[in-house]
Amino acid sequence: MRRLAWMLVLLAAAPAPASRDGDRLDVLAREVLAADYRADRAALERLDGELARLPDGPHSAYRDYWRGFALWRRAINGFNATPTPEDLASDLEKALARFKHSLERKPEWMEARLAMVGCWGNLLFLAGKDADRRQALLNDALPDLRYLMQNAGDNPRALWIKGGMEMSAPPPTGGDFAKAAATLEHGVASAWREALEPAVPAWEPRWGGPENLMDLAYLYAHAPQPDRRAAMAYAQGAATAVPTWHYVREVLIPQIQALPTAAPAPAAAP
Repeated sequence: MRRLAWMLVLLAAAPAPASRDGDRLDVLAREVLAADYRADRAALERLDGELARLPDGPHSAYRDYWRGFALWRRAINGFNATPTPEDLASDLEKALARFKHSLERKPEWMEARLAMVGCWGNLLFLAGKDADRRQALLNDALPDLRYLMQNAGDNPRALWIKGGMEMSAPPPTGGDFAKAAATLEHGVASAWREALEPAVPAWEPRWGGPENLMDLAYLYAHAPQPDRRAAMAYAQGAATAVPTWHYVREVLIPQIQALPTAAPAPAAAP
């Protein structure tokens, strides 16, 4: 876990090819990721506004993607805030609109489609037992959800969304521990391979390795038979990759530490 985590650190720090048109977008994309991991909701809202001021051009699809990403992660971080903010649904709806604009500029782009599926999953959670709202969301989400589940390939970000669905969605899509673990482990391996590829600009999405490690930690901590040691190993890998990750360090690791340690094995019969 630590070896992979350090590779992900090097990937994040690797210099990217210079592009005058993309320089500002490159800086803002890095700031969005950093603010997400810090759980800095105010900064994520501000960065959405700063990205909006970038002019149309060859990077417009990426500009709209990172605007959507900033609001999507602002909402996700809000789920762990106390009290729960009242703007989660609003942020998610705005994020969906940003991702749809990105997809209009770059049709069939998996990165925008998987992010939209993530937003719809969060909105479904917020809908609770409102059957009409849930059905309307599912009607919108199903084409992209089916596409992602069939075409995740070796994309670590798509595998993170797919694994999360297999873990937490109602059956038959979700509720399968073994399938979710296999998908997330595939995501970790894919992130490892991606980390060995040539460096790309920060505005090319390359997050996903730490997220797969984080979800594996959560999965093993909440399995029918929790595995404290495996959960902590994955959590520490995620924390090594992203030392400033508020959720992992301040929420997930304390939850894992609170799990009971495994009972000692019974002594062998003489």
